[in-house]
Amino acid sequence: MDQFEEIVLLGLSHRSAEVAVREQYAVQPDDVSRLLQELLDQEGIEEALLLSTCNRTEILVHCSHDCDATELLRFKFFRNLEPNSTYEHRGVRAIIHLYRTAAGLDSQVVGESEILGQMRRAGEVARQVNGLGRVLEPLIQQALAAGKHVRTETGLGEGSLSVARVAVTTAEHVFGDLTDRRIVIVGAGETGRLLGRHLLACGVKRIDFVNRTLESAEEAVRETGGRAHSLKDLGMAMDGADLIATCLDGSPGIITPDHFDQRALARRDQPTVVIDLSVPRAVEEKVRDINGAFLINLDDLDPVIESNRKQRGDASARADEMLVSEVHKFLSLRTYASFRPAIAELHRGFEVAREEVLDGVTGGSAEPRELEIAHELSRRLLDVALGQLKEGARAARSEEALDRMYQRYLKSL
Repeated sequence: MDQFEEIVLLGLSHRSAEVAVREQYAVQPDDVSRLLQELLDQEGIEEALLLSTCNRTEILVHCSHDCDATELLRFKFFRNLEPNSTYEHRGVRAIIHLYRTAAGLDSQVVGESEILGQMRRAGEVARQVNGLGRVLEPLIQQALAAGKHVRTETGLGEGSLSVARVAVTTAEHVFGDLTDRRIVIVGAGETGRLLGRHLLACGVKRIDFVNRTLESAEEAVRETGGRAHSLKDLGMAMDGADLIATCLDGSPGIITPDHFDQRALARRDQPTVVIDLSVPRAVEEKVRDINGAFLINLDDLDPVIESNRKQRGDASARADEMLVSEVHKFLSLRTYASFRPAIAELHRGFEVAREEVLDGVTGGSAEPRELEIAHELSRRLLDVALGQLKEGARAARSEEALDRMYQRYLKSL
């Protein structure tokens, strides 16, 4: 059996499901360690990693050959979800998927910069519960290194790419100049602050922050120059805002039609734009029906995202070419690593043969020069043998064959 077939990935993302489905299966950061530990306690699951972002929830495991990992993962993480809303990758396809994810090629915003940090943090959490071992640890490390390398060597990572940046571009399409707009960001976490920095770069003079903990909002406004509010003052903070953006975890439907002064909205020359970057969605869908409010969620950003994808076409193609080589290098190294018992036996065999020949030729009384020659000869012969093993590892799956598999993977997306 191919050693890589014991690697299984099951997930859903913007490619397979709308945000209304994704939000139901998003895993909150505080739950990741517990869920990983429960998964690792299952018979047959040897290693595990859980990646949950605003646009994907994926579980990667290394399991024993007789473990039905797919059904176990589906039951634990995607229960009652139609199978066509998820995707499963096994073996080399799972490795290809992970590398493309790290490079930003599988992101909603192609080339976005946040996924590397998200994957790195997912690895840290998995290590805390001993979820990464001899298979997934090197895989995650090499995928992260390849993702960084691809961004450096192609135009894929040029500029500032993220869902937050796309949200700002969308707001500019509505308002034009954002300089004098009153802006409120609900959520002072990483995405909220990134959004704030993008807005400041566009000339926005001040940004108010609303957050569960007032201290975090106060810390955020030190950078943006606005006012800080706690969630209990949400309605007051939103009053008169031109742009409201939500970047929250685990707060479904926190903004309702009741938070809006609908009479005041009707008198405005331009609508109040509400951009919901939260998963689960923090803004009730009924807000879309309010006269004077323009609601945009993650799925609504697709036109701007598609334009970005077309602009990145050449860089994406070059990145895919590079990833074929990166994946091939990883597979070759892991195949060679599986030869370790044979390599150890080769070392022992060469040493025994060398000593037997020396004893036979010299009668057990070899001169220092004879010992030096014998050791150097056996070392060089061993290097030749190990070189052949390395070449065999590279040839076990040719880069051309891997490229064909990679292209089949792309066609299946």
